[in-house]
Amino acid sequence: MNYLTDEQVAQLAPDASSLKAGRDLSHEHKWLNFQSNERVLWGEVQGSGKNPYQTQIDLTNTAFKCSCPSRKFPCKHGLGLLFLVAKKNGEIPQITEEPLWVSEWINKRSAKVNKPEPEVEVESLETLSEQAEKQAQAKAKRQEERYLKVQNGIAELELWLKDLAQAGLLALPQKGYAYFERMAARLVDSQATGLAGLVKAFNKLDYFKNDEWQKSALELMSKIYLLIESFKHLEQLPPLIQEEVKSRIGWNIQTKDLLERDDVESLKDHWLVAGRQTTIEEDITIQKNWLYGLKSKRNALVLNFSFKGVGIETPILPGTIAHANLIFYPSHTPLRASIKNYISTIDYLPEPITGLNSWDEVHEKAVEVLAQNPWTDIFPILIEQVHIVFNQGKYYLQDTTQTIVPLSSAVSQEQIWKLLALTAGHSVSLMVLYHFDSVTPLGIINNFAYHLLD
Repeated sequence: MNYLTDEQVAQLAPDASSLKAGRDLSHEHKWLNFQSNERVLWGEVQGSGKNPYQTQIDLTNTAFKCSCPSRKFPCKHGLGLLFLVAKKNGEIPQITEEPLWVSEWINKRSAKVNKPEPEVEVESLETLSEQAEKQAQAKAKRQEERYLKVQNGIAELELWLKDLAQAGLLALPQKGYAYFERMAARLVDSQATGLAGLVKAFNKLDYFKNDEWQKSALELMSKIYLLIESFKHLEQLPPLIQEEVKSRIGWNIQTKDLLERDDVESLKDHWLVAGRQTTIEEDITIQKNWLYGLKSKRNALVLNFSFKGVGIETPILPGTIAHANLIFYPSHTPLRASIKNYISTIDYLPEPITGLNSWDEVHEKAVEVLAQNPWTDIFPILIEQVHIVFNQGKYYLQDTTQTIVPLSSAVSQEQIWKLLALTAGHSVSLMVLYHFDSVTPLGIINNFAYHLLD
C-alpha cells in the first residue's frame, strides 16, 4: 500500500488535542487487530464502551469512518491507525478478504465514486431551448439582484472609508473591535464577503506593539479603495480583470458552475502539495492548499471549506505529489483552482526542481506579481541556498548574498526548531510563502524528496 508519512498524517488532524490523542494510539498493543489491502485500511480498538470501535480508512480517496461517538473528522482512532502504519513503514498484515462491516462501507463509497451518469430522457429541441431560456433568465435575474446588493454595500463602505481617512490613521486604535465588525457584518449582508474580510483585518493589527501597524492599515485602506473604484467602473475593465475584481469582493463562481464551463483554463500536471494552512472563522473551516506544478512551474491555491467542524474530504495531501487536472477560476492572474480530475499520488519528486537564487530575485518576482494584481498579498515561491539566522531577538532567512528576510510572526517556535533540526544550520532549498515583508517556510527540497515543516 502507499502509506502516509508521519508528517502527512499530522496534517490531517482537525486540532492539537486530536493530534496528541492520535499519536498516543499509534502503538500496536493498543489495537485488537489491524489489516489492509489495496483500497482500504481497517482496525479495531477498545474504547470506553463494551464493544471495540471499528475504524476504517479509504486509501484511494482518503476518507474515514469510525464507530466511536466523536464528531471530529478524522477522529483520534483514524489518526492513530494511520500513525501506526506510518511508524511501521506500511508493513502491516495484508489480506484480500474484508470483514463485512468494512466491505459494506468501502463498496458504497466505490459505487458512489464510479456511479454512471443517469440516463436522460430525450426531449425535443424546442423544449430544451425553452428550458435553457428560462434558466438563463432566472440566472440573469439572480445576478442583477446580487449586483444591486453589492452595489448598496459598497456605497455604504465608501462613506465609511472616507470617514476613516478623514479621522486619520492615529484614530484607528480607539475605534474598537465592534466598530470594524459592524461594517463587516453589513458587507456580509450585502454579499460582499471579500470586502468584509478586508475590513475585519483591521482587528488583527497589533496597534500597541510598535508603529508597524500604520503601514499595514494604510495598505488595507488602499486595497479597499481600489476595489471600490474598480467595481464602480467594472464594465470598463477587461473581462478577466472584471472576474478578479468580483472574486476579491466576494462574488465567487460556484465550483459546480466552474466545472461545467468550457471557457476556463484547465491544466494537468504533477502538483507538489507544498503546504496546507487551516483556519476557523465563525464556524467556517477554511483550508488552503498551496500547489506547485512540476512541469508547468505554475502556482495554484486549492481552497476547501466546511461548516461547524464537518470533515473535509480531499484527495491531495501536503508533502505529496498529486497527479491531477486542475481547473482555474477565471482571472488575468489565475491562482485559485479546483480539482477537476484526480489521478494518483506519489510521495517523491519525479525530477529535481530549481528555484530563485537570491532574495533580490524573489523581490523582483514579487514586484511583477504585484504590478499584475495589486490585491496580491501572498504567493508561494522556491528559493535556493538559504539558511536560518538569529539576530536581535528575531529569526531570518539569509541567502548567499547575505541578504536577510524575517520569518513571519505566524511561524511557531516549534516550526523554527524543526527547520534548525532538519538543516543543522546549513543552506537548503526552501519552498516559502512570500508576504512581501516576511516569509513563511513550507518545506525543504532535497534532491527527490520534499520535507514538510508544519
